[in-house]
Amino acid sequence: MKRLLAVGFGGMVGSLLRAGVYAIVPSSMVLWMVNLFGSLLIGWMAARFSHKSAEFRLFLSTGLIGSFTTFSAFSADWFHLLEASFWQGIAFAAAMTAASIMAAAAGLALGRKWGVR
Repeated sequence: MKRLLAVGFGGMVGSLLRAGVYAIVPSSMVLWMVNLFGSLLIGWMAARFSHKSAEFRLFLSTGLIGSFTTFSAFSADWFHLLEASFWQGIAFAAAMTAASIMAAAAGLALGRKWGVR
């Protein structure tokens, strides 16, 4: 039950943070900003907080960062691009996926190198 509450509370905080970013940054690039920053953070947090409790890690990863980043908005944008141009949609999906993985890897490396435990 504690783990479920940790995810739920983290999800509430993360979705509010994302809504705040969307309100402050009225740009088509906000989806990229949120997803890449969230990917960087989840990599950093994985390295930095690996020794913390499962509840704390679930709060941060599944809850906070999982709701801050937005796969549903990515999917919606992808489908719109696919309707306009198949190749543009494929390029968008490949670029977002590759950039997010690279950001998570960079966050993991930074967390391992400069993480204070």
